[in-house]
Amino acid sequence: MYGQLDSEHFLPPLKQVSNNAAIKQQAVYFSTPETTAFSIEIYRGSSLTPAVTLTGLEKGNPLILDSSNATFPLSDGDNNITLVTNTNTGVVLNNAGLRIVAPGGQKFYVNYRGRSNSQAGSLTSKGEKAKGLNFRWGGIPNLARSNNAGTLISTSLGMMATEDGTIVRVFGFNPGCKFRLQGARGGMPLSTLNSISLDKGESFVIEANVKETDANRDGWLGSSITSNKPIVISNGGLNVGIRDGSASRDVGIDQPVGLAALGREYVFVRGTGINGDVSLNRIGTEFPIIVATADGTEVFAGGVSQGIINNGDYKIIDGSNYSSNVPGASMYVTTSKDAYAYQCLQGAAGKIYTIGMNFIAPVNCLLPSLMDEISDIDKIAGSSTNISAVTIIASRATDPSNIIVNQTIGNTTTQIALPSPVYPAGTLDWQTFYIDGLEGEIDIVSTGNIAIGTFMSLGTAAGVAGYFSGFDTIPVVEVEISDGGCYPRTSLQEATGGFDAYQWYQDGVAISGETNQKLLLINASTGKDLGLGDFYVKVTKGTCSYDSGVVSIYNCDPDIVLTKIADENNLTDEDTVTFKVQVESSGIDPVSNLVINDAFPGELDLVSVTPSFGTWLSPNWTIGAMNSGQVHTLIIEAKVPQKPSEGTFTNTVTNSQDQVDSNQTTDDPIENVTITAKKIDLNLVKTVDKQVVKLGDTVIFTLILKNSGPTAASGVQVKDVLPLGLTYSLGDSVIPLNTTYDPVSGIWDLSGILISNGSSIVLEIGAKVDSVNFKLNKTEVYKTEQLDLDSVPGNDN
Repeated sequence: MYGQLDSEHFLPPLKQVSNNAAIKQQAVYFSTPETTAFSIEIYRGSSLTPAVTLTGLEKGNPLILDSSNATFPLSDGDNNITLVTNTNTGVVLNNAGLRIVAPGGQKFYVNYRGRSNSQAGSLTSKGEKAKGLNFRWGGIPNLARSNNAGTLISTSLGMMATEDGTIVRVFGFNPGCKFRLQGARGGMPLSTLNSISLDKGESFVIEANVKETDANRDGWLGSSITSNKPIVISNGGLNVGIRDGSASRDVGIDQPVGLAALGREYVFVRGTGINGDVSLNRIGTEFPIIVATADGTEVFAGGVSQGIINNGDYKIIDGSNYSSNVPGASMYVTTSKDAYAYQCLQGAAGKIYTIGMNFIAPVNCLLPSLMDEISDIDKIAGSSTNISAVTIIASRATDPSNIIVNQTIGNTTTQIALPSPVYPAGTLDWQTFYIDGLEGEIDIVSTGNIAIGTFMSLGTAAGVAGYFSGFDTIPVVEVEISDGGCYPRTSLQEATGGFDAYQWYQDGVAISGETNQKLLLINASTGKDLGLGDFYVKVTKGTCSYDSGVVSIYNCDPDIVLTKIADENNLTDEDTVTFKVQVESSGIDPVSNLVINDAFPGELDLVSVTPSFGTWLSPNWTIGAMNSGQVHTLIIEAKVPQKPSEGTFTNTVTNSQDQVDSNQTTDDPIENVTITAKKIDLNLVKTVDKQVVKLGDTVIFTLILKNSGPTAASGVQVKDVLPLGLTYSLGDSVIPLNTTYDPVSGIWDLSGILISNGSSIVLEIGAKVDSVNFKLNKTEVYKTEQLDLDSVPGNDN
């Protein structure tokens, strides 16, 4: 419900498919634990003057900004503040989005809620922790698709700059995606997303409508959003549905944080929905969505592996992994590398059109012990809810009697009884609770760590989910942009501060002696030059340690890194081999007109070429623009022909682009394959049973074919054409099983059998003597599928 206790908050705009189709009435809720009243200023877009100042915010006196505000009414539907029109989609805006500030530095919570007749949604602000340089577009895959509702299913991404001179890049999405440019639903040139220029307070909104193309269902999910200066993003579906062929839909939106504030340990608490049905290939309404930020990310639910996903991939974890099928059941999920965690849940029992979405913070032993306060838990933009619940994730070391939930209605405060805890499988560290039927203001205090979420439903046709807690305790490590933001002109600093100890890591290995809050990549005093790599810091406070997110350092100059590998290097006849060409941009700035040349060895037969991005027209793989950290692959499948040329053959890939490649990182562009042909030694002996014949005689020609190896012979044909004066006699011939003899062509076809090393096979050809003036015929090995050591098949000898 509430995102983060902070003194500054951002609400970038989003896009619904059409006015009021997802959200009409809207409100922004403000609350605080501060007991002395203070003012907050609300700025629209890039304006330097507050659109309105709200006064008197204090504990017990939450404030609301909605359409009733006389100075700055938050109008219904597409007001071009929180929700933009078609005209304001796909273009830079200077008057959309909100920035909310407490001039006195007091900390407060911000929550946006919106509803229509049948939909509702909640977006939690993360405060300063929402700022980042590197994000992944997340949310629920928009799998709904139906003729009558297709135009109402849409996903959007809104971004807002916090500093002047911000350049944002969005990449890594399915190239089949088509995004809106004002009135054209799929009209945005994808090159627009290579460089979006924003100044402080300016925003940009992207919409992917499912009706435009199937790729818009989930092709955007996991794509990268990077910037040179901190931005804030919001994302989600307005509307989103998860049932193919159904019009069922609802709002699922939230505000994620950057990669630097992610984690690897998550606890989910389910709502009132259902699990998937594997037999129908159908997902349920209760499931986590994990989005990887690094290759080789293994996902576990309850300690059981769910598989491995790579950077930008997503995995839905089936709801059967929850501790039960009832509301409040929980699931413990871990990932081997930092990942985004979203959650789909259902608001009203039996109604799949009441789904909602949470962006989940990782659990950690630095979580706070207090949530003070959640206001109007039973209200969504002026309308009362029929389900108003909180979810509590608590340290298992905390006795439930030490977790106090207070509900305040007017001037009356009541302590709410806590139900029995639920223990998710796979962890001994966490317990969860679910409390329904709440009203008014909610405070939760514990003697141990807690994380709080909310769960609401509006009538019978709308579900709302929200999540609080955790982001304010995650240590953040960012590249210092003031020093250049790239190697060698940069340094790293853990920005949260206040920890007892620090230990920096590079590529997963502790860096000796680097135990300060700041890390210099090049340290003149010690002579240490760390170069490129993935860096993170382990912080310690008391007995608790926590790893920050990973930051990748790129070269200041263009640096295209090429590698080529083969899954097999020693090959023989008809072997298949798969080559993987990988190209990575390790420079901080994008490159353009990138082309990879791969002149494939002629000694191999090309089967298929599959680029992960761009196009292939032999021998060139055309990629075009490529951003820092982006990785593309080219998969080449080839086959060794029969009777191949023998030897070692070299394949080298090269790159060209508009910029000069610094080659600071060593390439591995060469791959050798050694081909050794399968060899056989066929010996053919022919005899005849009569040396002297007369008219009317029957003669028998005997052909003995032996394979002296070393390998088995296949696809063999022997040619023996009877000369004029002899007529083939089937009844006097003996044809070996699974072979045939054609007296017209003279082909003895042995391709139906395998002639093993050392084995022989005999053919007897019977013929009647029609004339005494004939010559003996020639016999030869006509065809083989292997190299014959001492004969040349098909040479008429």
